[in-house]
Amino acid sequence: MSAPGPVCLRFGEEITKIVRARISYAFRVFAAIYNYRVVEPRADSEAICLEYAEKPSQQCAATCFHVPARYALKAREKAGQLVRHRYANEDLYLSHGVDAETGNPDWLGELFEWLSSSHELDIRVRDPVGRIPYRETIFNKQGISPRKPYATLLMAWMENALRNGNRVEAFAKAPSPIPRAEHLVVCTHDIDFYHASRASTLVRLAKNLGLSLHTARSLSFFLSSSNMLVEMIKGKRVGNYLPAMLEEIEKREFQSTLFVVPRRGHRRDPNYELKQLVPCLSEAADRGFTTELHGSYTSVIEGNTLKMESLAIEKAMGKKPLGNRQHWLRFDHHDKLFGAIEEAALVFDSTMGFSDMAGFRNGASFAFPPYDFKNEKPYPFLEIPLALMDVSLEAEWRTLRKDPQLLADEVLRESRRWGWGGISVLWHNPMEALHVSEKINEVFWNCAPKQGEAAEKWMSADQFVTQCLSRYQNAGLMQGVHAGA
Repeated sequence: MSAPGPVCLRFGEEITKIVRARISYAFRVFAAIYNYRVVEPRADSEAICLEYAEKPSQQCAATCFHVPARYALKAREKAGQLVRHRYANEDLYLSHGVDAETGNPDWLGELFEWLSSSHELDIRVRDPVGRIPYRETIFNKQGISPRKPYATLLMAWMENALRNGNRVEAFAKAPSPIPRAEHLVVCTHDIDFYHASRASTLVRLAKNLGLSLHTARSLSFFLSSSNMLVEMIKGKRVGNYLPAMLEEIEKREFQSTLFVVPRRGHRRDPNYELKQLVPCLSEAADRGFTTELHGSYTSVIEGNTLKMESLAIEKAMGKKPLGNRQHWLRFDHHDKLFGAIEEAALVFDSTMGFSDMAGFRNGASFAFPPYDFKNEKPYPFLEIPLALMDVSLEAEWRTLRKDPQLLADEVLRESRRWGWGGISVLWHNPMEALHVSEKINEVFWNCAPKQGEAAEKWMSADQFVTQCLSRYQNAGLMQGVHAGA
C-alpha cells in the first residue's frame, strides 16, 4: 500500500468555531477511509486543499476544492426532514440540500449528521428494554432503507468530485488498508448463554419451546429446541458450543471475537459466571480468538460499571479488553454510552446496530470514532458498526417475511460495493438453535465461506484495530491510542 497523500482543510471566515470543529471531524474521517494524511494548510504546501465556505474565496478559487458550507447549528431536539437526491443512479438523503450554483451538497456537513447520530438525538421514546426503538428512527419515519450506507456514498461522491470534478457522476471506492483484501468483516459472538449447569440449560430449552410457539411461531425453532431437549436427556452438554465453533471457524481460516459478560446484576444477564468460561476462553486465546467486554444489562442505563467490568475481564484473562458491546445492545443515550467507554479506556465499541433490523444505523459501512458534543471533538475510540446480527434477521424474517439469506447478502453486497468495510457481523451461537432457528444459523455459514470469492477477509476485532489504526491516526484521529492498550 502506497503512503497516504497529504490533504488539508481551510475554512471561510464566516464559519464559526463549533462548526469548524464538527466539519474538521467529518473531514478527518473521510481522510482516514480514503488514506489521506491530514496536514495544516500552508501557502507552499503540496497537499490537496479543500475549502469549506459558503462561497469560494478569491485566495482558493484556483487552487482549492470548494465544499459548499450549508451545515447550520440547530437545537439537538429538532432533527430536520431529509430530502431525497438522485446521483449516479442512487438515491441519497440530504439534511441540507444542494448548492444552487454547483448542484453539490455539503458533503462534510451531511457526513457529520450521519456519523454523530444527529438524526437520533431528538428521539425521546424508548422501547421496553430502554433502547431507542427502530420505529422511531428516521429510517422508519421517512421510509428510508437502512441497508444502503448513505454516509459511505457521500464520501465516495466527494472523492469522485475531488478527483474528477463534475465531469461524470460516479462513486469512487476507497482503497483497503490490507493488501489482497478488498473488504473487511469483523466477526463476533456474544456469549449470552453457555452450559454452566444442567438446570440452567433445561430452563433455557423450556423457554425456547415457549418462544417458538407463542412469539416466533416457528415450527423449525420448535423442532430444533425439542431435538436438543432429547439430546440433553441422553447426556449431551447442550450449550457447550465453543470448542466445536472454534474448530469450524478455523477450517475457514479466520478468527473471531468473543464478547463475555463478567457480572450478573440482572435476570437478563447470562446464566454463567465468568470464572466458568475462563478455561474455554484461554484455549480460544491460544488459537487467536479474542475476548472482549459484553457490558452487562445495567452497566450504562442504571449504573456506570463498564470500567469495573473491564477490570474483571483483565483480572480473569490476564489481558485488558480492547473493546465493548452492550448486552442486548442496551443504552438509552449516546453520550452516556460513549462516555462510559472512554472512562474505561477502551479502543473500540460495537453497539451501534439495530436489535430488530439489518443495516447501517449511522449510514456507515466503515468504522469511525463517534462525536463528543459536550467537548466538541471526536471520542478516542472506534465504533465498529454492527450491520448484521442473527437476532435481527430472525425478527425481520418473522415480522416482515423477508428471506434472511437475501437480507444478509444485501447488507454485505452494499458494503463491498462502496468501500473496504470495517463492519461487524454477530452470531451468538451458530452451532445450535439456542438463540435463533437453524435456518438463521445457516446464513452465517453460507456467508463466511464467501470471503474468498469477494476478496474479503473476516477477522477478530483486535486484528482489525491493529491493522487499520494507522489509517485513522494519519488523519489526526485516535491520537495516543495503541492497539495493544
